[in-house]
Amino acid sequence: MPLLYLDHLASTPLDPLVFEAMLPWWAPGAVGNPHAAHAAGWRAADAIEEARAEIAALVGARPGAVVFTSGATEANTLALLGAMPPGGACVVSAVEHASVMECLPELRRRGHRTATVAVDGEGSIDLAALDAALTGTAGPSPSLVSVMAANNEVGTVQPLAAVAALARRHRALVHSDAVQALGTRAIVMPALDLDLLSLSGHKLNGPMGIGALVVREGVRLVPPSQGGGQQRGRRPGTLPTPLCVGLGAACRLARGRAEEDGRRMAGLRDRLWTTLSGVLPGIRRNGAADGLAGCLNVTIPGIDAADLLLGLPELALATGSACRGDRAGPSPVLLAMGRSASDAHASLRFGLGRTTRPEEVEEAAARLIAAVRTAGVYPS
Repeated sequence: MPLLYLDHLASTPLDPLVFEAMLPWWAPGAVGNPHAAHAAGWRAADAIEEARAEIAALVGARPGAVVFTSGATEANTLALLGAMPPGGACVVSAVEHASVMECLPELRRRGHRTATVAVDGEGSIDLAALDAALTGTAGPSPSLVSVMAANNEVGTVQPLAAVAALARRHRALVHSDAVQALGTRAIVMPALDLDLLSLSGHKLNGPMGIGALVVREGVRLVPPSQGGGQQRGRRPGTLPTPLCVGLGAACRLARGRAEEDGRRMAGLRDRLWTTLSGVLPGIRRNGAADGLAGCLNVTIPGIDAADLLLGLPELALATGSACRGDRAGPSPVLLAMGRSASDAHASLRFGLGRTTRPEEVEEAAARLIAAVRTAGVYPS
């Protein structure tokens, strides 16, 4: 059977227009180190600067604010380890991506204080708890707050403007992992008062292996690795011209069609939920109903989601974040939202995208319902 790909939150297919933009830079004659001082290098450097401008335009920043990285994981790490004020504390929400959460032990090793802020049953950060955490970690140096724009497992959109306003009262910098949100909604750094923002190519129908950290002017960034002086010394290493061009093209497309894509994907998501909830008694939705357009996370009591998917090889769904690798425990996000371990193991994540068709959603729902009934969990 043809694969029904509904895991766009893990990775999106490369848009043909992005591929077309990248293709000339993969050609054998497209030689030229973008950091070299000759005509071939200057051509590559110009193409990268055009891409940098497209990325900046997507988030309302200046082109010089864009630091290319290998992806959002590196961008998040660079933000937390590289922009942390000396002697400052790091405060994060309990539902952050693993690349943020796993920076905390290293920060503590370096002598920084850290705090993790609780979320409510829908995965939204508790602002009163954030205020208390910032008060409790207050010191002579400002803190850094990291809160994602939209959750990658349940789709809850965080109140970034309120988070930033609270952080400013405590003189804290604000970083947001905006990887999942940028494809379907506007995230404008000046309007939200953000200092640092992470994004990824392959979550925007762009290429894998490329991302960016956007850094507000005046924020000090110390690279965790040493090397050449590329990117104004903020992230050393030769830039991959084709991937940078691809990320720029993906951001240009997202800026032009995010609103339209968001409306269409939200309609498909709601249609999918209506179908599943109308047939499977006891099914529960995880996350806010008005959350990320392409995300639907559900708990089907009585199933083991991982085992169920093994019997559906033609259906690409997820039981949690792909970035947790081979760790088979229950989702930390669902646990932080107050779900039990058994409920977490009974949960599935649908990730709809730009290329998802209505008939794919209908077929995926039908196959999932049939598998649940075959498992004997619910009667026909």
